[in-house]
Amino acid sequence: MATDKDAKSPNTQFGSILKPLKAVLHGPPASGKTAIANRICRRYGAHYVSVKTMIEETLEDLRHNIAMAKETAGQKLEKRKEDIQDEEVEEEEEEEEEGDIADDRDIQQWEEQIRDINALLSQSPNNKLPDDYVVRLMRVFLSKDRCQSHGYVLDGFPKTLQQAKELFGQAAEAPKDTSEQAKGETIPEEVAGEGGDMLKVGGAVGNASIDIMPDFVISLQADDDFLCERVMRLPERDIQGTHYDEPNMIRRLMEFRENNTPDNTVLTFFDEADIHPILIDLMDEAVEDLECILKYLYNIFGPPIPGIGLSDEEEERLKKLEQEEQRLKQQAYMLEKQLAEEQAKKDYEDKMEKWAETLEKLQMEEEKIIAAETEPLRFYLMKYVFPTLTQGLLEVAKIRPDDPVDYLAEYLFKINPEGKMFDPSFNREGEDLLQQSESVSQNIKHE
Repeated sequence: MATDKDAKSPNTQFGSILKPLKAVLHGPPASGKTAIANRICRRYGAHYVSVKTMIEETLEDLRHNIAMAKETAGQKLEKRKEDIQDEEVEEEEEEEEEGDIADDRDIQQWEEQIRDINALLSQSPNNKLPDDYVVRLMRVFLSKDRCQSHGYVLDGFPKTLQQAKELFGQAAEAPKDTSEQAKGETIPEEVAGEGGDMLKVGGAVGNASIDIMPDFVISLQADDDFLCERVMRLPERDIQGTHYDEPNMIRRLMEFRENNTPDNTVLTFFDEADIHPILIDLMDEAVEDLECILKYLYNIFGPPIPGIGLSDEEEERLKKLEQEEQRLKQQAYMLEKQLAEEQAKKDYEDKMEKWAETLEKLQMEEEKIIAAETEPLRFYLMKYVFPTLTQGLLEVAKIRPDDPVDYLAEYLFKINPEGKMFDPSFNREGEDLLQQSESVSQNIKHE
């Protein structure tokens, strides 16, 4: 299923003393790094770290430090007012003033750091910090107590070989001796945060601390077709608002492949530092699901520290609760989808009904307009065409000639009063006299 290049057993990796888990998770987009990292953190009580969460927590810590410093300064001021009558207040005031100056300097530095980070984020077209800035912040962040006492799982960083060298530096070349003697021989590193504050990071070799080096590197591996197909199978609600749309997915895959060529990859750095990556082939038939991968990794990591991580029973109970929660979420989603479809159907039917009513009114108006517009034409046909045409049709129906159309044409031409004007012998005045003569003859007969 998965390969572990020179993977070390829990006993040889940690010795007889359980240590906080420190791991780096490496892999292409959509390989499941975040899901695996969160499950490992839950199991071992480690701190989840990504570039995004590191920046957010760094800003939150700076704001918290500013708030606490201001609160402390306010308490000192109140205490000073209460002790204003004390005889020793002058000496104490001098010491307190020096402390206040230091506190003000710290507050200014923290505020400057917040402004720098926010300015760089706003100026960046993709809302990201420069690589060197991220590396410096990450180095300080990994040295904090939350990552040193409980361990950490670093998700998707470093991405390039250069970032790995800048983050962990020459610490990878130092022997990992945690004894008191080794600690006494190391030189504490001072990592400059933004604004000029210097933070000690523990034993350091070169430009990085030994304490922040990971114990494990997990690399998830799969080809682009497999990953794209996995994304296409995801529910639409899970990919909305993410970078898993087609253009971004293709771009991120290209960036990952460019940063991880056979001759230039983060894994080479860790391999040379004697931290041999654990390679997991996601396309292997033996890799059935996430639980299969986690079981394999748990076996390599060993048991969690009691009181920090979860036992097998606690993990199983939590897993069942999550499965039940997922089932309820799925049911809620399906119900919401059904209600949305029913509402959409109802809205569609209401719109169709209104549209039909509007269409009927428009048709009636159109008929009225057409009737008004065709009234002169109808009058013209009724007066000049239909009487003669009706006689011709009756004649055709009565005689039923072999060629009814030609017969009708000849008949119409014959009986059409206006058609006689084309006869050379026809005279309008003589025709009128003839009609008057016939009319007089008929009157005489009646008399």
